[in-house]
Amino acid sequence: MTDKESSNTPSRADTENPERWEKVLEFLKPKPPLYCPETPSLKQNIFLRFNGREALFGGSAGGGKSSALLMAALQYTDVPDYSAIIFRKTYADLALPGAIMDRFVQWMSEYEDVRWNSQTHTATFPSGARISFGYLNNPNDHLRYQGFEAQFAGFDEVTHLRESQYLYIASRLRKPAFGPLASVPLRMRAASNPAPNWVRQRFLVEGSEHGAIFVPARLDDNPGVDKVSYRQTLAMLSPLERRQLEDGDWWASIEGSLFRREDFPVIGSDEMPVFDASTKFVRYWDLAATEESESNKNPDWTVGTLMAFHKGQAFVMDVQRARLKPNKVEELVQQTALQDGKMTPIRMEQEGGSSGKIAIDNFARNVLPGFDFDGIRPSGDKQLRATPMASASSKGNVILCRAAWNGAWLDELTSFPEVNDHDDQVDSASGAFNFIADLGFGQKSKLRIIL
Repeated sequence: MTDKESSNTPSRADTENPERWEKVLEFLKPKPPLYCPETPSLKQNIFLRFNGREALFGGSAGGGKSSALLMAALQYTDVPDYSAIIFRKTYADLALPGAIMDRFVQWMSEYEDVRWNSQTHTATFPSGARISFGYLNNPNDHLRYQGFEAQFAGFDEVTHLRESQYLYIASRLRKPAFGPLASVPLRMRAASNPAPNWVRQRFLVEGSEHGAIFVPARLDDNPGVDKVSYRQTLAMLSPLERRQLEDGDWWASIEGSLFRREDFPVIGSDEMPVFDASTKFVRYWDLAATEESESNKNPDWTVGTLMAFHKGQAFVMDVQRARLKPNKVEELVQQTALQDGKMTPIRMEQEGGSSGKIAIDNFARNVLPGFDFDGIRPSGDKQLRATPMASASSKGNVILCRAAWNGAWLDELTSFPEVNDHDDQVDSASGAFNFIADLGFGQKSKLRIIL
């Protein structure tokens, strides 16, 4: 052993030195949540110790998710001007007895120096720090926070929210370069039970790409819950719900029989092949949407899929998806066409009867003059029309460009046709695929090349 090696090797006295281990343990401890009447569990401490930008806490019901989120928000309330906000989907989700805001108000009632404003749903601490609560129910609710700045954003039951809203709120996180706030980490913290949607994709599948971690928590990890009675309650659920809520299984879902999530490679725009003159493109629209209203909270969507066909593979480049009034749909189709360029053919599913012909004629004359545009009357049922793309995807030949729409797109395709709340993205994608692979360029062999 060299002198250098000897000097770097800890002695037995070092390893048994209690003071050294005290320092190690102190380093591993998170900054304690201030103004918190609960003691964090081991899993909650792991969640609190992480200072990276994104973290998800969750899994089983009863794992202490809401408390973990509140504890994380409370960690820096001793710093002047620190700002945190916690979201749920609706105001009722926040304020119902036992919900996260109701729990927070109960916690703060134990501290005389914390002021709660029930009008703005904001708590102000002696340092001037603030914690607020908000909701993101409608597609554009996140735009209410355009001028908002914070160092912490929390999302309770984040699987109920849209990925686009989550990402927009992330853009509101900022801090000054100098002063007390400069030392506060910018944090996005989420909590949820399992769901097979964009949250699973972002945190469990692509977590390392985003620098995000997932802290799994189960009922046994939460010492403050009566486990026996809670399990009796969970026993009343369906087998699928029990796998999600009791076992914390993020892959428990009702899968469709045509598409599998793992069959769709997802690549960045910088990984796309170099398209050439042989590459075929199409933007295919399905205009099934109506605007969301009080009487119809879950209407269909207008969907436009941009697909490229290159060397026997289909690339889903972009998906436009919205619920709009008819005049706004026309604006969306026209603006998207201008962005795609006049070299990109535009096709649209044509409804039967004279009304379908009138609609296509209106788009040709008034919305898309000068573009390569036409309507297509679909033949066969939806499942039959989706089968060619499903066959190609089973061989990895339908590739997605990584973007915010990926999660909702995969959710819909992988539940089709068994779960048919919405199939607008299926119709648009299969329409684009069939046009490029078989119909649009008069080359029947194209379909065989993909398969």
